[in-house]
Amino acid sequence: MPILASPAARVNLKGSQGNYTASVMVPVSAQQAWSVLSNYESMPGLMPDIQQTKVLSRSGRHIELSQTYKAPYTFGLSIKANLQVQETPPTKMSYSLIRGERIKQLSGNWTITPVKGGVLLKHQLQVVPQIPGFLLGTYYELTEANLRQSMQILAKAMINSVNRAPS
Repeated sequence: MPILASPAARVNLKGSQGNYTASVMVPVSAQQAWSVLSNYESMPGLMPDIQQTKVLSRSGRHIELSQTYKAPYTFGLSIKANLQVQETPPTKMSYSLIRGERIKQLSGNWTITPVKGGVLLKHQLQVVPQIPGFLLGTYYELTEANLRQSMQILAKAMINSVNRAPS
């Protein structure tokens, strides 16, 4: 295993019941991490739960995105959501739900903090699904598994983007 891939395995996940903080160390610069994180329309090919992403509008650092999710936590359904995103490159991105299917609340932020040897990538998420109560426990378990997997994938993509960069 290449030494650069090892940080992706150490995802720290705190929280429960739809209120989470996931973090991972990535040996890249803040700008390199930002370029992967803010490449919204590449997310469907990268993230396992995102089927489609479209930038609906962009005004400076304000972006409106349309995303379609399909994952174990959506119980096989394609769920659409429109998000308002506020960028503060290259260190912070906040988002909130404008409207969505089967979602009561969705908001969060990404932070990229330079640290010795790279960056600390952190995702804070608050989500309340609109599903029957008896499914909530399973929904949250599946969401937690997806968060861990997504953080590992993003870290790997950030590392790979550095490895592909021209010298």
